[in-house]
Amino acid sequence: MTEYVVLLMGDAERWWDMPDEERRAGYALHDAFSVQLEERGHRIVGGAELRRASEARTIAPDTDVVTEGPWAETREQVGGFYIVESGDLDDLLDCCKLLAATGDAVEVRQCVSPEERPS
Repeated sequence: MTEYVVLLMGDAERWWDMPDEERRAGYALHDAFSVQLEERGHRIVGGAELRRASEARTIAPDTDVVTEGPWAETREQVGGFYIVESGDLDDLLDCCKLLAATGDAVEVRQCVSPEERPS
């Protein structure tokens, strides 16, 4: 099995500002995604919904200064992620279409395995 991170990218403030009914519908899609992954042989091994990007703290490269807010000054930020073990990337991508239905972009990237790291 290969490990992938599924990044949820979108307007970080939109999710927090939407009415509760819309958020419940979004959570329902995430629940359906989790069920579909399990039914199709994938396995979620980690992940989290992230708080507002405006609550982030950032340390820039080569400095020890901590600033408030996200590193990237863009409207779109990472709002959450899943770590998924899968033997079928194409099928995993098909499952991720459920997440895109929430209005967020979904980026899937393979994780570097310990064997790939220099010794």
